[in-house]
Amino acid sequence: MAISSNLAKFRKTGDTIDYKPGSATPAGTIVKVGGVFGLALWDIAANEASTLKVLQRGEVIEVTTDDALGSTNAGVAIYIVDATGLVSKTSTNATLLGYTRAAVGSTDLTFEVVCA
Repeated sequence: MAISSNLAKFRKTGDTIDYKPGSATPAGTIVKVGGVFGLALWDIAANEASTLKVLQRGEVIEVTTDDALGSTNAGVAIYIVDATGLVSKTSTNATLLGYTRAAVGSTDLTFEVVCA
């Protein structure tokens, strides 16, 4: 039997994803939900229903770490370590977040990533 009619309702722009953390999630945290990364734009309490900003291909985010990555060229792959949620240049047990937008100095703690 062929489909004879379709109706659709606009729900949202697709730039957010529902998120209910098991523990408190501070603003600025990058969170992997299924196959996408989201960014907490505000503090989210444990077990609070909320949303994350979906990080989409080509978007640029600023990442600040408490330990420098070391000298890094522009275009180097940046990963999120699956177990810790921390950024890394190593792909072992990690998921690609994006690529450095510009060179990163050996002591820089803040740098930009172009999302993959």
